Amino acid sequence: MGSYALTHPPFLLFSLSVLLSFFLSCSSTVTTFRGIDVEKPNIDVIPSLLAGYASSSHGSNDVLLCERIRVAGQSRLKLGSYASAYQVTLVPSVVIPERLHNKIQICFHKNASRGLCQCEKDEWKAVQKGHWSSVVSPYGDRYVDVKFVGEISGPVTLTVEDEFQRWRLLCLAFGFVLLLLAPVVNSWVPFYYSSSMATGVLLVIIILLFQGMKLLPTSWKNVFYLTLYGSVVGAGSFLLHQFSTSVNSILVNFGLSEEMHNPVFVFVLLGIVLAGAVQGYWIVRKFVISEDGSVDVGIAQFVKWAMRVIAAAFIFQSTLDTYLAVGALVSCLAIYLFITLFKWNGPKDRLKTETNSNRKKRRRRKKPASNDGGGEEKRKEKCPQQQQEQ
Repeated sequence: MGSYALTHPPFLLFSLSVLLSFFLSCSSTVTTFRGIDVEKPNIDVIPSLLAGYASSSHGSNDVLLCERIRVAGQSRLKLGSYASAYQVTLVPSVVIPERLHNKIQICFHKNASRGLCQCEKDEWKAVQKGHWSSVVSPYGDRYVDVKFVGEISGPVTLTVEDEFQRWRLLCLAFGFVLLLLAPVVNSWVPFYYSSSMATGVLLVIIILLFQGMKLLPTSWKNVFYLTLYGSVVGAGSFLLHQFSTSVNSILVNFGLSEEMHNPVFVFVLLGIVLAGAVQGYWIVRKFVISEDGSVDVGIAQFVKWAMRVIAAAFIFQSTLDTYLAVGALVSCLAIYLFITLFKWNGPKDRLKTETNSNRKKRRRRKKPASNDGGGEEKRKEKCPQQQQEQ
């Protein structure tokens, strides 16, 4: 069969045409759904009656209306949308009562071959608070199945918006820099001292802050939420403000005037910083630094791999597309290996060439000396013979 196809070009052309028509028919079945993209960002959807279910004119509760919309994605060759995201939103029209919004269900998936409204039960999401939204990668096609359960009449509006997220590029840059600095920082003693001292200062402030909170007219529950919020947004300013408030409250309880608040606060803050720094210094000297003054090998290896894992996590957060994230990680690793090989192999090659050249020079210097020494011995041997002949 294969030799017949090779020896008969018309048969080969016919086979290729059949395969081409098959792929075109498959693509046409996929693209028959109505779709939206960045150029056409919104569409009004009116689901139709699904086959096998009762008609809405009979007043049955088994009425099921369904419609599928394709959200067209971009090609992965367009790297301009690397840090972007698609915000897909569905909003019911005003003609649909708010009490019926929970009967509007949405299934967001990637499988075009799946039957209409054949998603699993846990994949369906109902409209809540008047809208439904989801954030997805701008690459690759996705499908939105809209299902009306019961007698609901009216359209829903589906929109897509391309949002550029600058912080993802910052994650990519930070992950790449962290990947480069991992083998350098892991054996750098000042890094351990500075990080441990900063951590010690922060721990001392947090401990004193929670102890001082007992004197404030604030419930522990609110304090917990405030601290959690401060750890996420503006941790430094929040802790400083709460710490100053605690110190001022304690000073007022001790009966000190307001003029003494600032000097006492400065000295207390200085003492806390020194206490945290001493604690961090002791931890580094006790557990990190070895007897010869260098970083312990096991700790250095752990910190290096921990920094690499953190760098990989930042690189994966730089985009919503998994394939591009893997490609970015592989590219960063390739650049890192190229830089390290060029950095470390280059000086070794120079040392090897220098040592070889020095050895050759020494050999050259030794050869004339040995020849001269042998010539002098021969001259000494010849001189007594000549004197005897005379």
